[in-house]
Amino acid sequence: MVDSFTNEPFKGNPAGVCLLEEPLDDALMQSIASEINLSETAFVLRSDDHFSIRYFSPMMEIPLCGHATLASAKVLFERDSDLNAIDFKTQSGTLLKAARNGEKVALAFPNYGIVDREVPKELLHAIGIDAVLNTGYNHENLELMIEIKDSQKLRKLTPDFSAMKAAVHDISGVVVTAKSSDPAYDFESRYFWPWSGGDEDPVTGATHTFLTAYWAEKLKKRKLKAYQCSARTGILDVEVLDDEHISITGDAVVVVRGELMV
Repeated sequence: MVDSFTNEPFKGNPAGVCLLEEPLDDALMQSIASEINLSETAFVLRSDDHFSIRYFSPMMEIPLCGHATLASAKVLFERDSDLNAIDFKTQSGTLLKAARNGEKVALAFPNYGIVDREVPKELLHAIGIDAVLNTGYNHENLELMIEIKDSQKLRKLTPDFSAMKAAVHDISGVVVTAKSSDPAYDFESRYFWPWSGGDEDPVTGATHTFLTAYWAEKLKKRKLKAYQCSARTGILDVEVLDDEHISITGDAVVVVRGELMV
């Protein structure tokens, strides 16, 4: 078990990392993820020139998970001091590059965008939002984005998760974001996903595959400091590399090691 996007145990976002010696069938990986019962568990298998990686929540397979990728890279780098770069390939064929960056890990992700999409009033009410600056939708991750004005209000949101699930049915989650009022950070966010995982994800790399370019354009800067203001909190250094790629850099702490007897 690894706490990602933090240098302190029991902060950031915990992920399970299972290093496989041979492929496992989907049903067994789903059972293991349900047994571990973290927001995501990554299953990593070495191939000739890359590591295959798949992500499962306790409920379903997830196409992409940033914090579990960071956790997997941290484990592999700690196991092999001569390893400085890793190519991960997801189930969909997406190639993710991880590089050792001192004690941190730098991840290259696709630079995703958003398209315009209105958010139902019932969903806004369930989250506790009465005014929005912008809304959008990311097709790759099936996620809604809602920008609000006040980061302090963002930190105080107390959503009704049952009402959220009833308000919309074709998404995997909602990220609410705001420009930070703290000079240490550029923007803040929280990610709610009662449709496909837990109620709130502590720190979410996947949402930053589109939040990075979104805020880079708004703030007119390529390098940004992101703060996910969940109860556990998390800090991400993000950068737009080019039109197709962004980078997410963060720390991680291994908190549990063990062997799964299956």
